[in-house]
Amino acid sequence: MADEVRDFQHIYEEYYPKIVGYLRRIVGDAEAEDVAQEVFVKVSRSLYGFRGESSLSTLLYRIATNVCLDMLNGAQRRARPMDLGAAGNAGMTLAAPLAETTWILPVPDNRVLASVSDPAEAAVIGSLERRTR
Repeated sequence: MADEVRDFQHIYEEYYPKIVGYLRRIVGDAEAEDVAQEVFVKVSRSLYGFRGESSLSTLLYRIATNVCLDMLNGAQRRARPMDLGAAGNAGMTLAAPLAETTWILPVPDNRVLASVSDPAEAAVIGSLERRTR
């Protein structure tokens, strides 16, 4: 049992970032982490019966795809939240659309990250890939 737990932990550590990235492209950032947790619950149940006829990554991505499809199909059946604000009328005018040249830019790191006073910590953070910061 301990070997199985270590094996799953190794699989989780190796594939979790890859699976989350894959899921973000399918279901978006807001849902990706939750769906990834469900994927790895199903992976933990499927490993016992995994015969190795295909690669482990094939199993993981197949499970991830099926969980996404189930979630997206289930969303069509579930009641969607309604706007509980004041009722509008059909004659309401919308705000002027933004110009096509309007861009929403990322916030600079120095505005959202705490300043680093330890030079060793700054070196580690600087060595990380930009997308992992």
